[in-house]
Amino acid sequence: MDADAFADRFADAYQGVYLHGVRRVRDKRDQLTRETTAFLLHLAEAGPVTLTELSRHLARASSTLSEMVDHLVGKDLVRRDPDPDDARRALIWLTAHGRETLAEEMRVLDRQRLARAAAKLDPDRRALLAEALADLVNALRSERPDL
Repeated sequence: MDADAFADRFADAYQGVYLHGVRRVRDKRDQLTRETTAFLLHLAEAGPVTLTELSRHLARASSTLSEMVDHLVGKDLVRRDPDPDDARRALIWLTAHGRETLAEEMRVLDRQRLARAAAKLDPDRRALLAEALADLVNALRSERPDL
């Protein structure tokens, strides 16, 4: 099979995987808002930060962010830790539950559904498919090294 034929077949297969394997959130209460997701992503990238640093970065009033942090603390998504350099300040950071929730929110595909489908495949085929997809991802990375 030439590269163009592969690209066509793979694109069709990928669309099928997405169509049948996409993660669907049934209960909207279990879904994070876009603002909360962006907030948690920033924390995950920036590491523990102070409320002042968050306020500057997000261009929001400290009072507004403080309420948001209080809300997220109540949901066990973030925590406030004493700043070892200045006892008057607190560092805001993700909890283990916050990291897990963010990781789940960022998933496009339903892992449980994929696992059930994969169980129907021969173990050698599963391994081959996983290896081939990893190779394809690496090849795609070399096309766009800025990602």
